Amino acid sequence: ALETAHREKGGADIERLQEEHARTEQQRDERLRRYRQMEAACHTLDWPVPDNADAFGERLAEARSHLEAFDTALEAEQAERDTVRDELKASETRFAELRTEIAAMERQPSNIPAHMLELRRELAEAIGCAESELPFVGELLQVRKEAADWRGAIERVLHGFALSLLVEPGRYAALTEFVERTSLRRRLVYYRVDTRTPSVGQEPEPRSLIHKLQYKDTVFTPWLEAELQRRFDYVCVDNLQDFRKATRALTRAGQVRHGRDRHEKDDRRAIDDRSCWVLGFDNREKLAHFRNEAAVVAARISELQQQLKAFRQQRQQAEAQRDACNRLVNLQWSDIDVGAALDRLNSIARQIRALQEGNAELRKLGERLNRQRERVAALERELTDLQAELRVARRDRDAQIAQLAEAEARLAQCPPLEADLRERLDALFAAAGELRLERLDERRRKVERDLNNELKAQRELRATHVRRIEKAFADFQREWPQAAADMDATLASAPDFLRLLADIERDGLPRHEKRFYDMLREQSSENLAALSTYLSQARKDIRNRMELVNEGLRHAEFNPGTHLQIEVRERNLPDVQDFLRNVKDILSYAFQAEPDRAERRFERLKQLVGRLAGETAEDRRWRDLVLDVRQHVEFLGREINAEGGEVEIYRSGAGKSGGQREKLATTCLAAALRYQLGGDETERPTYAAVVLDEAFGKADNEFTELAMRIFERFGFQMIVATPLKAVMTLEPFIGGACFVDITDRRHSATLAIEYDETHQRLDLPEQVRDEELTA
Repeated sequence: ALETAHREKGGADIERLQEEHARTEQQRDERLRRYRQMEAACHTLDWPVPDNADAFGERLAEARSHLEAFDTALEAEQAERDTVRDELKASETRFAELRTEIAAMERQPSNIPAHMLELRRELAEAIGCAESELPFVGELLQVRKEAADWRGAIERVLHGFALSLLVEPGRYAALTEFVERTSLRRRLVYYRVDTRTPSVGQEPEPRSLIHKLQYKDTVFTPWLEAELQRRFDYVCVDNLQDFRKATRALTRAGQVRHGRDRHEKDDRRAIDDRSCWVLGFDNREKLAHFRNEAAVVAARISELQQQLKAFRQQRQQAEAQRDACNRLVNLQWSDIDVGAALDRLNSIARQIRALQEGNAELRKLGERLNRQRERVAALERELTDLQAELRVARRDRDAQIAQLAEAEARLAQCPPLEADLRERLDALFAAAGELRLERLDERRRKVERDLNNELKAQRELRATHVRRIEKAFADFQREWPQAAADMDATLASAPDFLRLLADIERDGLPRHEKRFYDMLREQSSENLAALSTYLSQARKDIRNRMELVNEGLRHAEFNPGTHLQIEVRERNLPDVQDFLRNVKDILSYAFQAEPDRAERRFERLKQLVGRLAGETAEDRRWRDLVLDVRQHVEFLGREINAEGGEVEIYRSGAGKSGGQREKLATTCLAAALRYQLGGDETERPTYAAVVLDEAFGKADNEFTELAMRIFERFGFQMIVATPLKAVMTLEPFIGGACFVDITDRRHSATLAIEYDETHQRLDLPEQVRDEELTA
């Protein structure tokens, strides 16, 4: 009703004008947006912003003209940029080559290109030699200083030959095999060089290229001089008249005459281009040249990069200007005439004010209508809020229904809890506080934390019990390793340990403890006592038997008026002393009944027996040492005179003459044999044959006689194989002889020689006896 009354009293006109005002405001905003685009385009083009239709028309004409010229300018700029880019690419490639060459030249003092040095490194590594064993020809030559003005021309002539490798005959086969089976990816020329001095032709004339070269002193130099003289004996001429007359000639400009007909001049590179030079003992000049060139190329690369950067900036600016021109030509003045829209807005506002101010009743109705509209708007907002809350509530309800269904499904899949676990879980939830939907997740997390903490504590308690059990297993293994030999000290072996425990309990081992102590006291004591008695008696036996030996030595003259006596001494070895002390200590606890002492005695006895039964090399060495009484003593020789005084002590033959050492050795040998063969009887052995092969071959007659008398006094029967020259000295000590003859080291024969018992000599012809005496 208010709206109808308001329209009837003139409100309809106001509403029409208000609608037009709203449309005009939108039109104003759109024109303002397009005006700002035009304004930005003019700023990009650096043009003044037009403020009327005529000025805007001029800008449009300029934009169309600019677009027509843009493609032509772009093509010209692109061509110039491509030229710069190509030069930059070539410069970067050259700079990379220079860096490679400089790096190679810094590693080796060579003028050879880097790719050829790399090839040589691969070859040397493949055939197992040093790179210096495969020199390039160019590394062995250089142009003499006084011929420096000929350097470029000589480099041209020798360039190919200078890049050839030289190889000695010893490396030739390996090199050819590797080159044959390998793709080298480049050209290789190499020469097998016979380092013997080659034949050299006639001396080159004074102007020859040969005289302008200096050679490095190597094994290849003679061959290199001959090869250069054979292939490169070019006359270095100063004019073309001499050039035409010579058979082979070279000019400073690099023109070469190879023979009567063939001529050559290669100007692909300047003749003074040092980067191509490959001759020289060192590369300092070429390295400096490359470094200078690298600096120039690097500077040029920087310039070209700046030019490309400028081209990119110009291109971006040109494209921005083209886009600005396109935006301008797509506009009309009516699209950007903001002033006209503002004028219309002002006119409409004046009309609305005139209608409102000229009708008081209409103004009151308008005020009432506005208040009513405000209340409706407030109710609509409240309704919107309530509708939103309803949607949220419905969404929460649906989510909770889904969660409930999911929880019920999971619960149905879970096995039923036992009563005590159910009570425990109920108690945990009860302790967590009142269960409400909005705090259900929080309560669940708290119960879960409590359960995890309890689980962690139980796991730690279990781990403690496991460690204690495994420690008990380990202690048992350490105490009784044989009983637990097939088990390890882990919980996984618990069934085995429990079975062993059951066996121990079933066998009643604790009941046998007294029997164990009795056996430990009686049997072990008896065995140890027997061992101790054996060792002690063995020492006595050595001394007793040595007395028999010394009795024999008293009747064997060692030197005029002296005889030898052998003294037995204890070596007091630490291992032996410890062993004997240990046996004595164990025996000392034999009759002590206290269990702890018996246990300690058993431990020591177990250790002792364990080491005696050990199988390691060290255990075997120790066992042999402590049980072999012969190693517990040492023997000294004392030379005694007729009055019983001591003349000298012999610990070894060191410091004695050859004869003294032979006499001492023979006496000790006879005494040792007497010791081994004599037994415990005081009488001499009835049968004790001693065989000596190659006997007394280098000894003099005096020593031979002394040795035989020593063996005779000890009661040995001697069987001696000796050269014929010693027969005369041995005759008094033998009872017969035979002569042995061997033919072709395959056939032997014997001839018996009769023995004269009366004169104690062999029945030999006097002629033979005289020849032997003379010899």
